[in-house]
Amino acid sequence: MFNIFMATQSKMYVSKKKIQAAIDLLIAMVVNDIAEEENRCPSDVLPEFLQSRTGALLLDAKSRFWWDGPDAVKDFYREELKRNKH
Repeated sequence: MFNIFMATQSKMYVSKKKIQAAIDLLIAMVVNDIAEEENRCPSDVLPEFLQSRTGALLLDAKSRFWWDGPDAVKDFYREELKRNKH
């Protein structure tokens, strides 16, 4: 098991590179789940996701939206799509 955290003076820090890797992995997980559920190709789902408000929020590491995990991100995206249809 690897640890992405570094302890410094009783505070925990995560490197920007590792945060970005976590975000990238989360995007891949969400896009693959959506593609599988909708019987679509992930390469078709990816640009739609990245152009969404959800994708933009996830790519902003400062939002800490990436902390929520793939199911929460996917649910948020689905809600966004529902709002945009109405």
